[in-house]
Amino acid sequence: MNRDLSNTALVRFFVVLLLLALIAPSHVIANDQVVTVDEPWWVISGSNFYYALTHGDFANTLYDYHPAVTTTWVVTAGMLSYFPEYRGFGQGYFDVRKPKFEEFLRENGKEALDLVRNSRWIQSALILSLALLAFFLLQSLTNQITAFLSIGLAITAPFYLGHSRLLNHEGMLAVFVLVSFLGMQAHLNKDRKWIYLFVSGAAFGLAQLTKSSSIVIVGLVGLMLFVGLFRQNGKTLPIKLWEAFKTFLLWLGIAALVYVVLWPGVWVAPGKMLGEIYGNAFSYAFQGARLDVTEELQPSSFSLVSGFDGILQYVRSWAASSTPITWLGLILALVAMVSTDKEKLSPPVKSTLAYLILLAGLFILMFGVAQGRNSPHYILTSHVCLNVAAGAGWGYLWLQVQAKWAGLRRVYVIFLVALIGMQIGAGLPYAPYYFTYKNPFAQSASTLGYGEGLAQAADYLSQKPDAADMRVYAYNGMGTFSFFFSGETLVFKRVYLIENDFATITDDLRGSDYLVLYPIVRKAQPETEKILGVLQDVPPEETIYINDLEYIQIYRISDIPNTVYEKLGQ
Repeated sequence: MNRDLSNTALVRFFVVLLLLALIAPSHVIANDQVVTVDEPWWVISGSNFYYALTHGDFANTLYDYHPAVTTTWVVTAGMLSYFPEYRGFGQGYFDVRKPKFEEFLRENGKEALDLVRNSRWIQSALILSLALLAFFLLQSLTNQITAFLSIGLAITAPFYLGHSRLLNHEGMLAVFVLVSFLGMQAHLNKDRKWIYLFVSGAAFGLAQLTKSSSIVIVGLVGLMLFVGLFRQNGKTLPIKLWEAFKTFLLWLGIAALVYVVLWPGVWVAPGKMLGEIYGNAFSYAFQGARLDVTEELQPSSFSLVSGFDGILQYVRSWAASSTPITWLGLILALVAMVSTDKEKLSPPVKSTLAYLILLAGLFILMFGVAQGRNSPHYILTSHVCLNVAAGAGWGYLWLQVQAKWAGLRRVYVIFLVALIGMQIGAGLPYAPYYFTYKNPFAQSASTLGYGEGLAQAADYLSQKPDAADMRVYAYNGMGTFSFFFSGETLVFKRVYLIENDFATITDDLRGSDYLVLYPIVRKAQPETEKILGVLQDVPPEETIYINDLEYIQIYRISDIPNTVYEKLGQ
């Protein structure tokens, strides 16, 4: 018996190592090739968070309505590993919209890109650890092969991979939500072990510290507890109700404890922190802007997008950025859900699949009907949930096949590696811009113009012999371009075009050596035609293409004729 247990433990250890070997490289290799438009905001916010912590200024640890506390903790850890002395210069707090932070780092012999790299490695370590935790939880509900495929497919899916490599909140949010759900599901189906409930509550607390949209899991947990009331276990309904209520309160209590312990701002100003977080979140969702714009929540003005346009937009986005492996797996999962084979599909497996699909739908529904921005990565949690369900579908297929050909049991590792390898392979042609992945049947990617390509423009100009002394006027170049360029970057802000501030544009052009434009966003940002149009007859010095799409136009300022400035003046 001891030998059998040892072999079992050895196999489990090997399986975990294999899973880690498959999912880790894509998350950590070449993680400094691109900086997206959102990341400079969070690099500076995280550095301000670190400064506030080290000076006991806890009230200054709120930077947005997300609240993104987990992200700022990650950047804090990155700062500790790269530039711990940052706390001692007395520089105070930097504006997230200005390049002063980057200038300060360079004055002290440091580079923002190195901070980004370290922070991303720390975030990847956290995400991979959570992925392994999700594997163990799912394994307790299904079986080893199904859990392996589910987590492997979810964590290596190109769209998830592309965003989880970045310093944004969605990658962490998705795995926090997944672990919270799986922990509660394991608690309700595995002898009510309290460790599962603790894991679920703690993960929900971390999810809320990441982004307030994770509140949707409260409804799912409530539904799970309600469904549990109908189980035949010999207890009366009042006892079941009390146990469900007690479980829910304890779960919320654990989440609240984590929330308070890890956010120092709540220690000193809980009303301000919670008011701004949830007030801004609801204002943005229902009124299309934050409270500093709308000034107050006006329930009478709340409105939802009419029809199903918003929901369909997210569904199309998911379809375009999901691989055929995921599509086929989901079809197999639906087949499994209606199967009557109780030997291979226990009730926890079917309910887990149903809840995963429901959870994915809730995120799509929430962002589909609300006002405000509609970025495809807002439903990254939906991607993860549906990929986990797809993995379960492939696991069901494998169980069916090996039941007919028992000899295949010995080569199950080949099946696991091959399937996840195909998922990884689907995204490789898009590296390092995995988030621009589109499946073979999609007309266009759901995410374009997120900052990809600007690092290549910086690399091109950095090859110039006088690069360190050059001044480059780069569209949306803060971080996306400037972190990679050794010279001076002057940021061409989108607002100049929106507000027709051509005087500023003209002055900045005349004071620069090169102009970097970003025509890949001309469809999403039609105001860019105001500058792209007047330059249409001027040949750029260099044009950068990615996946056969025109991304970057680089102009030498001395090549721009006076007629362009005259048109801008008009």
